[in-house]
Amino acid sequence: MEIFEFDYHQTPSISEPIIICLGYFDGVHLGHQALFHAASNEGYKVAVLTFDNSPAFVLGKIHENHYLTSNADKAEFLSDLGIDYFLLMHFDEDVAKITKDEFIEYVLKKFYIKRIYCGEDYRFGLRAEGTPEYLQNYYDVNIFALQKVNNRKIASRTISELIMDGKVDKVPELLGRPYRINGIVVEGNKNGRRLDFPTANLKLDYPYLFPKIGVYMGYADVYGTKYKAIVNVGNHPTIMPLAKPIIEVHLIDFDGILYGKDIFVEFVSYMREQIKFASVDDLKNQLEKDKALAKKSLKL
Repeated sequence: MEIFEFDYHQTPSISEPIIICLGYFDGVHLGHQALFHAASNEGYKVAVLTFDNSPAFVLGKIHENHYLTSNADKAEFLSDLGIDYFLLMHFDEDVAKITKDEFIEYVLKKFYIKRIYCGEDYRFGLRAEGTPEYLQNYYDVNIFALQKVNNRKIASRTISELIMDGKVDKVPELLGRPYRINGIVVEGNKNGRRLDFPTANLKLDYPYLFPKIGVYMGYADVYGTKYKAIVNVGNHPTIMPLAKPIIEVHLIDFDGILYGKDIFVEFVSYMREQIKFASVDDLKNQLEKDKALAKKSLKL
């Protein structure tokens, strides 16, 4: 897969005929995947054109800049899906001011487009005046209906709500996989080691959406090796309370140093709420119970 990162006034040109998919595609969820698969059946190479920043955040429609997938995640997932071109356009306040016609003229016309695929809710240009129907004045457009699973609309917002509610076990039926984050292990207060329960303090490499505070079971991937894991999202109410929640991961049956390593963490299910224990011993006992349950429940 070829990746192009660009500003709208320096849009790269692709001379071969392509099918182009338009959208923000946060999550690359099952609805997005259905659109990509349909586009791939056209018999031409497929390009995905999206933005590096959330238009809703840049435009002030949302006030927190949180994502289901980083741009690197998108590149990985799109490559796995067989996409040929990943076109990542910079989005800022200046880009938000270009009209629907300027977007067509300075961006889309740089490509040899055989057909456009986009969702029925796709919008583009100043004040979101551009619609799939407007694009049909210039291109052959497949307006893709929003997809559903068990009468539930597959949408990034729906997935985000599940994650924020701690219902991560429901996420794969819409996302197609467990919710996953990525980060670097940094040195923390070493409270876990004092409890004989070492944890990796994760510094996220992207503003991922934080799940609901609590304890989860899941998996941690360290350079291709996968481990069963307990994931704590919280602020240490029992020992040295923190002002802001962090994400810590205990890798079951792992022996080694993780500082500085890049790891992926998958959230499989919510185990329990964060608790302020009466004593450190009570905390240690609960952690051992959490570990036993996760070790028994998770499969590798």
